[in-house]
Amino acid sequence: MHIIVTGGCGFIGSHLVDLLAEGDYRITVIDDRRNGRYVSSHSNVSYIFDDVCNVTPPPCDAIVHLANTPRVRASINDPAGSIRNNVNPTISVCEWASKHNCPLYFAQSSSVQFSDVYANPYTFGKAMCEELLFFYQTNYNLKFHLMYFYNVYGPREADYGEHSTVVRAFKNQIEKGESLRIFGSGKKSRDFTHVEDVAMGVANLVVANKKIKEAHFGSNHPYTILEIAEAFDHPTVHEFDVKGEAEKTLCENPYIKRSHDVIEYIRDWKRRFHAESSS
Repeated sequence: MHIIVTGGCGFIGSHLVDLLAEGDYRITVIDDRRNGRYVSSHSNVSYIFDDVCNVTPPPCDAIVHLANTPRVRASINDPAGSIRNNVNPTISVCEWASKHNCPLYFAQSSSVQFSDVYANPYTFGKAMCEELLFFYQTNYNLKFHLMYFYNVYGPREADYGEHSTVVRAFKNQIEKGESLRIFGSGKKSRDFTHVEDVAMGVANLVVANKKIKEAHFGSNHPYTILEIAEAFDHPTVHEFDVKGEAEKTLCENPYIKRSHDVIEYIRDWKRRFHAESSS
């Protein structure tokens, strides 16, 4: 089985590639290394370091599309770039999957379900991508599956500076000796999912005999931003909120059972950080 993974050098993609590479699969990663630079050491993984839109890939049995521009707040500062970098690569992978008659596994965002489509450029772009999938399904027999990710955290988490996920942003602020910045009241709640649980779920979906149309990768156990900050046990400061983000996200029907808890993960990270800082 030959599997193409776009964005396979990034946070979720690199974990998925390593996991798939342990099986009897041939994997081609397509990544321009804009956001991720991880390269697997497995011999059955090959790389094409280029923009998805510039590539004509070899025939394959499945495509996992993870290459896009993430982060709601970053998209607000660059609406055209965010929308373009989500929509254009999606057109390319739809063309590939239709041509090779193989299933496409598309990384959708949970924010599409919990936010107004027009609330921010990121959510709008992801909603447009979904419309593209249905268009290609209707007119070009595309077979696709939607994968909804809920606030993924864990090793190799991407650093987008002030636009990083809340877990990574709080880590950065602690490492710099700064207070944790909480936007608004901190009562917004999020369903957090460890990247290893996500990678395992995606791998299971790709190789499963019976596939579902929509797979949700979450924990069904949301925490407020205040609870996340309390787990870090560090001084906080409240700032004005940024419009466009959902008040809560909740994965009601997780595709797989979670094996990690974000609060335990944070406390373990804090213990290791203190141990390394004092050594």
